[in-house]
Amino acid sequence: MGYAFSLHRFADGDAETLDARVIREVLAPHAVDAAPDDDELLVRAADGGEAEVNVSADGVSVHRVPRGGMLEIVAELADRLGAVIALPDGFLMGAEEQRASLPDGLRDTAVVVEMTGAGLQRALDGGRV
Repeated sequence: MGYAFSLHRFADGDAETLDARVIREVLAPHAVDAAPDDDELLVRAADGGEAEVNVSADGVSVHRVPRGGMLEIVAELADRLGAVIALPDGFLMGAEEQRASLPDGLRDTAVVVEMTGAGLQRALDGGRV
């Protein structure tokens, strides 16, 4: 069992299109048996952890994320995209400056975390900061 969340980028409260080139650069080396234009991927980290990833222009959904290397991949993706990570109860962001770009109703639920695998793990375990 693992976590499920999604990555999104905002500007002035509105969702922005994610950079498909960056998504492919980060995910392609870890994708299992995927064609370059696949939107549904099985991504495997070096430690063997796997997650299902769905890519669209407005977000990247990640399902059944295990602890370990998959969180490193997600953190790299979020960092390179300048994206926030949406959880059921709020948002994780790598920099305080991202808060101003979030929609008004979401700013209060956002928490700044170290955008690394370890930083995400601490946040997901309940430490959030």
